[in-house]
Amino acid sequence: MKISAKQQGFTLLEILIALAIFAIMSMMAYAGLAAVLDARAATEPRSEQMAQLQTTLYLLNEDLSQVINRPIRDELGGAEPAFSGGRGSELLVFTRRVPTWSSYAAANSLQRVSYRFEDGALYRQVWTLPDRTQQTQYRRRKLMNAEQVAVKFYSQTTQTWLPFNGSSGGIPHAIEISFNLAGLGSIQRSFLIR
Repeated sequence: MKISAKQQGFTLLEILIALAIFAIMSMMAYAGLAAVLDARAATEPRSEQMAQLQTTLYLLNEDLSQVINRPIRDELGGAEPAFSGGRGSELLVFTRRVPTWSSYAAANSLQRVSYRFEDGALYRQVWTLPDRTQQTQYRRRKLMNAEQVAVKFYSQTTQTWLPFNGSSGGIPHAIEISFNLAGLGSIQRSFLIR
């Protein structure tokens, strides 16, 4: 039986060239995939940090838009002002209305909220009962890590930014919060209260 030229297979040289082309394309695909995975690994921590920052700013905006001028009683029966902050680890402490859509609205229409900066982390504490007893529980949530958090209060009467809001009982006109975040630098946000 005689084999015609049309029935012959590829030559060794043609197979080697095809394998070389396939190897080069495979290396290019692997290099591209490695670059995508490296980029993902580099951006994932930043994405998480940005998500925490957005959640923090959202909660601050929601809380500060509901601030009311209502002093409270602490665990020992002493009076606390409706709004204070900027002293030590306690950045903000205030009384706020609870939105009617909230699951806590049925229990009480007011909450006491505190933002604290401790050991490089920002925390939000919420008391569902503003006038507390020694048995009153609070919920504490870690919002984000930061190198530094600073707060300033705008006084309508002096028309200046002050480093703290004392126990005068007044609510500031506006608040400016500065976050110093690793990798992102300094971020400032102002909130209008009244």
